[in-house]
Parts: sequence; C-alpha cells; structure tokens
Amino acid sequence: DMGPALSGLTAEASDASSVFWSPAAITRLDREELLVGVTLAGLESSFGVDESNIKGGDADDDTSLLLIPSVFYARPLNEHWHVGASLTVPSGFGNQYGNRWSGRYLAEEAELTFLALAGTVGYRFDEQWSIGGGPILMYADSLTKARVNNPVGADGRIELEEDGIGFGWQLGLMHEFSDRTRVAAVYRSEVDPDLSGKPKLNNIDPLLKAGLDALDLLDEDIDVDFGVPEQIQLGVYHEFIDDWSFTADVMWINMSKFGINHVSVDNGQVSLDGSFRDSWLFSLGIRHQYRPDLAISAGGLYMTSPVSDDNRVIALPLDRVIAFGAGVDWRWRGIEIHNSLTYADLGDGKLDQEGGLAGRVKGSFDSNYAVVLDTQLTWRF
Repeated sequence: DMGPALSGLTAEASDASSVFWSPAAITRLDREELLVGVTLAGLESSFGVDESNIKGGDADDDTSLLLIPSVFYARPLNEHWHVGASLTVPSGFGNQYGNRWSGRYLAEEAELTFLALAGTVGYRFDEQWSIGGGPILMYADSLTKARVNNPVGADGRIELEEDGIGFGWQLGLMHEFSDRTRVAAVYRSEVDPDLSGKPKLNNIDPLLKAGLDALDLLDEDIDVDFGVPEQIQLGVYHEFIDDWSFTADVMWINMSKFGINHVSVDNGQVSLDGSFRDSWLFSLGIRHQYRPDLAISAGGLYMTSPVSDDNRVIALPLDRVIAFGAGVDWRWRGIEIHNSLTYADLGDGKLDQEGGLAGRVKGSFDSNYAVVLDTQLTWRF
C-alpha cells in the first residue's frame, strides 16, 4: 500500500502491507498473500558551521546508501476472519559528521533505528465495516559517537551503543461506502523500548578518567527510558472515474513523547525535559490503471518539523520534510511488482547548540535530502 511519498498508507487497502500500516484493511484481501519489499535509500547531507568556539569548521559531507527489507503476510481464514504478520523497519535516523569538525565534541556520528514485528487479526462485520489490530514488538538500536576534549594532547573518543525491546499495539477501523470509496483510521500506541548499553572510552586524559571513575561512571551500564510516540492515521480512497483513483492521508505523531524521558547510571537518575513537539504528516496520491497489468501513480508529502530551531540538536537534527515521487505497478508471471521513486527534502536543520565544555555550534545543512527507491513483490496463492 505504500505509494510514492508514503501516499495511500491508510485506505488504499490493496495488498498484504496493510498488516502493519492499516490492519482493518486486510479484510479486503480474498487470497493468501506474501509481500517482500526492498527499499534502497540514498542520503546526502552537508552541515555548514556559521559560528563556533571550537576550531574545525564544517562537517564532512555525509553520503549514505541504505538497504531496508520488509516482509508482510496475510491470509483469510473465512469470509469474516483474517490474520497476518509483518516484519518492518518503520523508521530510522542518522548522520555522520566526521571527527575534525567544530561540533565533534557534540556528535561525530549518531544513529537511531527501529525494527517492528507485528501480528494482526482482522474481522469483517458486514460489507461496510471492518476492524483489525494486534500487538507490536519493537526493537530499537541507538549508536552515538563523539570526540572528548582532553585538557592535554589529542582528542579522546566516546562511543555508546544501546538497544532494547518494547511492546505496543495498534487498532484499525475501515468503512467502505462502496467499491469505489472507503475511509480508514489507525491508532498505534506508544512503545517504550528501555535502552541499555555500556560506554566505550578511548584515549581519555588520566585526570578526566579518574574523575569519571570517582563518580562511578566507568564500566557502568547506562539505562535510557526512551519513548516512541503514539500515532493516529486517517485516510480516504476514492475512484473518481473508471481506472483513476486518489488517496489522501493525515497522520498525527505525538512527538512530544518522543526521545529520552530519563537516564540512569547505577543508582542515580536524571530526568530530562522533552524538546520535541507534535508533528503532522499529510500525503496525497493519484493512480491510473492504464491496463489490467499496468498502473502508474504519483504522490506528494509534507511533514511538519517535530522540533523548533531553538531546541534542535546536532545529534538528532529533525526538520520538516517535503517529498514527491512516482511509481509503476505491473504483473509478470503471476507476480505483482511495485516500484516507486521518491525524492525527499529533509529541511535545513538550522540550530544553535551550546554544549558547555563540548563547545557551541551554530549553523545549518547546505544540502539535506534522500532519494528512495522502493520495490515490492507480491505473490498471491
């Protein structure tokens, strides 16, 4: 169901990917389906420093190529009950800045990735109403690297990798006015994968290392209470003339609950005020069934920034997103093949961060975008 620029997520309801994105929609599938997806994402970013009290200048150009898999399975048990399962990477963030730039004591590299395993049960009440939902098991992995400003000598380095598991759930509802028009809604709960890991320190000044040891901050697990926000999706699908249809989706993301709630080291605990705000995502899509075995589509997306310029930090410089793309679907030897290409402008990430001993960095991204090629193969049995 994932069209260009994330269009059609909620009410398109055409394949097994509904298991995760719109669980009530699996009741529209009349055959067993297996969908395997591969997303190839190329990211390009370059952060320019306007002001800093640390020598080093601009960050290195960051060019990354990511391969992201997904699997969806759905099966009707009878005319009322349907079941399904999915394994997806629903979200991820990351930047590599280099080890010589002015913000190296704030961040050298930062990554945050989520992996979700979901099970879904759908029930069709009648020709109009369907409901679906189930549990979500989410694994989160966080990697942070930064340089350490030693009083004497070369820089040291700190690396912290943490991971954890959390549980949540989702619930979807769909109403079909006719074969040509339907609306759907999805609620996805907050997930709290408590992250835990032990920092790795290299080339740390002996006096600094002794101070950390005196505070019991060496060789201790750092536990982070991390919140993945709840979401609400609303979507509509309408076939306005023969072989032409459009979708409209809106998603509310409770980003004020995203991020670190508190950090604990040994028996000590520090609470942190959240700096994020709620975010809204809007997408539109249009699709033309050119012939029975071939369709073309296009879509656009706008997502509001989940953080203001004043609160943005270099470790997670999220900004507004503008995206657009096009897609082609065709059938070949019993396999349905979906391809879409999307360009996403990730914003300038303007920030002014004061890090105390780590220094101050003020600047923005000169370039910050992603090109995403999404391919899905569907087998129906």
